[in-house]
Formats: sequence, structure tokens, C-alpha cells
Amino acid sequence: MSIFTIVSIVIPIVLASSIPPILQHYGYTHERRYRWLLYLACGLFFVSWYVPSPLIDGQDTAFNTHFIGGGIFTGCLWLYLKYGLGWCRYWLVEAFSLFALVSALGCMNELFELLVAKIGVAHLSLDDTNWDIAANTAGALLVWLVSVGAMGWQRIVRRDT
Repeated sequence: MSIFTIVSIVIPIVLASSIPPILQHYGYTHERRYRWLLYLACGLFFVSWYVPSPLIDGQDTAFNTHFIGGGIFTGCLWLYLKYGLGWCRYWLVEAFSLFALVSALGCMNELFELLVAKIGVAHLSLDDTNWDIAANTAGALLVWLVSVGAMGWQRIVRRDT
């Protein structure tokens, strides 16, 4: 079993089993209403490791893995935390907070890839970091745009009723 198979299983289990009790411990009991976003994020993270990615300029970039398991995963996790914590700010602050989260998690992922490559646990080409960052950001941007669109649609529906 490869290190990445283990990661695809362990990370979602750890997140899904640890974040809700932490939030509830600090009094955020209404996070349960939004837990489906956490489970969606964890499911996407797992699935993303097994989705094929296209070659870009003849290079295997794992673009879809990072788009789904980096960007969309982070966007869903961010939405879960945003709603679970009752955090609502100006749209630009929210956009930058999502960008900061996807950048931080993407950086940690790239450092993990560097570590496993340098200690010989996995044979990785580290040439695709730029594509990884672009895919992470694009996935998070997609989630943010969908969430902003959904909030705008809800306002229109409420106004018309």
C-alpha cells in the first residue's frame, strides 16, 4: 500500500472525527446542521486520489487530484467552518480567508510531497508545483463562486416571496 493510499484514507477520517468534537467543545453546537459539508469535503478528498488527470504539456500534473482534493475540498471545508462558526464577513474578507486557507493547505501538501520524495518513500517529480497551486486555487474559486451565487439566489427568492 502506497503512502498516498494511506493519506487518502487517513486524512478524511481524522478530519471527520476530530473537527466536530472540537467545535462542539467550544460551544458551536449548531455545526451539526452543516456537517454534510465536512463529509462532502472528506469524500471529495478521498475520491480525488483516484481520478485520472490529463497531461499538460506532456507532463503528468495530477491536476484533477489537486483541483478536487485540494481546491474543492478546501472550499467545502471552509464553508463548513464558516457556517459552523457562524462567521459572516464582507465578501472580500471571506474570499481572502478562503484563499489563505487553500494556500496554507496547498503549501503543507507541497512540503509533504517534498519530504516523501527526498526521504525516498515515494518517487515524485516535483516539477508540477505550479500546476498544483493553480489547480488548488481554481477549485477553491469554483466553490466560492457557487456559494456566492447560491447566496445571491436565496436573497432573490426571499425578496420575491
